[in-house]
Amino acid sequence: MWFKKKTVEINKDYFTESWINEWKESINSSDSYHRDGSEWNAPLILKIDPIPKILDVQNAIGFYLNLQYGKCMELRYAKSADVDRSDLVLSADEQTWIRMIEEKKDPTMMIMKGKLKLEKGSLVTLSTHRKAAKSLLNTAPVYSDSPSVERIKANLKEPPSVRKEHTGFVTTKKGLDFDSFPMQLFQKAKKFGIWNPSDINFSVDREQWKSLNKEERTILIHLSSLFMAGEEAVTLDLLPLIQTISKEGRIEEEIFLTSFLWEEAKHTEFFSRFVAEVMIERPDFESFHGVFYKKLFYQKLPFYLNALFTDTSPLAQLKASGTYNMIVEGTLAETGYEAYHTMLRENDLLPGLQKGITLLKQDESRHIAYGLFLINRLLADNPELKNPFEDHLEELLNDATNIIHEIFEPYDVVPFGLEKEWFLDYAIRQFQLRMNKLGV
Repeated sequence: MWFKKKTVEINKDYFTESWINEWKESINSSDSYHRDGSEWNAPLILKIDPIPKILDVQNAIGFYLNLQYGKCMELRYAKSADVDRSDLVLSADEQTWIRMIEEKKDPTMMIMKGKLKLEKGSLVTLSTHRKAAKSLLNTAPVYSDSPSVERIKANLKEPPSVRKEHTGFVTTKKGLDFDSFPMQLFQKAKKFGIWNPSDINFSVDREQWKSLNKEERTILIHLSSLFMAGEEAVTLDLLPLIQTISKEGRIEEEIFLTSFLWEEAKHTEFFSRFVAEVMIERPDFESFHGVFYKKLFYQKLPFYLNALFTDTSPLAQLKASGTYNMIVEGTLAETGYEAYHTMLRENDLLPGLQKGITLLKQDESRHIAYGLFLINRLLADNPELKNPFEDHLEELLNDATNIIHEIFEPYDVVPFGLEKEWFLDYAIRQFQLRMNKLGV
């Protein structure tokens, strides 16, 4: 599916000497940046690639900023030699930079969405100072009268009414569409999704658990607590989406969703069996659920899914599927399971848990594939909802990256060599992959 790209009219006043001087004054007179950047001490380059004519005249590659604890000590055109003395180098084309300036975009989020490139520096460092980065860009002078893109705040289409009676049936009129994508997923679910958590042998896991030290058990309990609650949450919160699809008479999609819910229920059972059969005593799992984890899994996931009980509009469906399939499953769960499984395999640990996660990951791949199909269908029919949907994902991606930060906060050294940078990089790559498939 293709969408028309946003266009930005390049203002000739941007990126001139006078614009640079005005920006430096704006930074140093900004109370917000002084507050948000008070702990940021870093020289950086905002690179424009390809080089526009106005920079080419100056033999420049972008802008060099020397930031010292909420103040800008130096702001000028950047030369190639400045790269070595800079901690961060952020790169985008001219239109993207202007759009970010005019629409007050979050630079860290733009990196995660693949619109801005981090050529030098650490994503962990940048995301730690994301408020400072956003405040910095917010101080840049804006020369247009209005934002580059008019935002659509609400979808006015009426949701379909509650079905009170049937007027006919697909199977008796034309038959099921076995070539449709949902039916293809259903065939895979019947072939690859038939596994029983109670058949997995945890005897070796139980013996190995006894040999782990306190720190190793803690990180395994920590990660398991996130998966356990996550799988139960998605099991509880999927029904409104199934009901919405059913009301619209999309029988092929509903057929696949019956396997979807059944598999989520098995995942919930799998982790409960692992805890009951392997762990010596039942820990306080919920003590590992941080503020941002609770914000996403305790509040936003049920809110956007259960909203479908009263609002089945395309925008409501996009928000529900974006929350469930794109962020919870496609970004957080997929990243966590990949790290979890790799960690266990490389350390030759807990073979029963490894086997279950392998099977579980296969199930999740079908779930994410359906989510992309659903979002694609909704955006194809309602292209005007692209921007509100993108804004929704941006908000949720912020929660997801903060959850990753929360995971690592309690540890000076994380057992089994787990690294925050790897988690963030993998999560962002998965998110960008799905966004590219959607054309968003």
